[in-house]
Amino acid sequence: MHLQLKTAAGAPLAYTGHTRRPAISRSWALGMLTSVMLRVRTDADLPGCVATLHEVHRQDRYPTWWPEDPAGWLSPPGTVAAWVALDDDGSVLGHLSVVSPVEDHMVAETLGVHIDRLAAVSRLFVSPVARGRALRLGSRLLGAARGWAERSGLRLMLDVLDDGAPAVALYERCGWRLVDRRQTDWLTPEGLRHGVRVYVAP
Repeated sequence: MHLQLKTAAGAPLAYTGHTRRPAISRSWALGMLTSVMLRVRTDADLPGCVATLHEVHRQDRYPTWWPEDPAGWLSPPGTVAAWVALDDDGSVLGHLSVVSPVEDHMVAETLGVHIDRLAAVSRLFVSPVARGRALRLGSRLLGAARGWAERSGLRLMLDVLDDGAPAVALYERCGWRLVDRRQTDWLTPEGLRHGVRVYVAP
């Protein structure tokens, strides 16, 4: 996400442990996963979130640049809510956070709301080992964020790299509406700028 945030609703959380590869739980190793739980993220979840994020970065190059403080990166300025998806052994399988308000006047005008009523999905990722198992973790995390936003009187937006990645298909499958195309305000390690798609929640 490359958002210009209006205010910070709290300092980023700090994690001082070492990044490591997440241990695959017994249920995954045996192919016998029986349940996945979505719940509000706690500070105790951060080491597991960082470990899963490291696996995502290794496979997908997300985030494009590995952050110096990955746990702090998971709680960007303006974070107002966050969720995790956990397997039955407590391993982190997915993550999503929401930031608000968002200084995006074009999107706010499109939705007919003040920017104070605009929130954005951020830091959404799913563990590589949890993909292709019909768990629908991405859509379930998005659903949790949408429900929270509706109860809070907020409208949700997001942006995503326009690179043909599965994320675009996920958002469109979930009914998110494309409202703009832009360029990133940051460069890749190769010195390039990417196109970005901007979506709003249905």
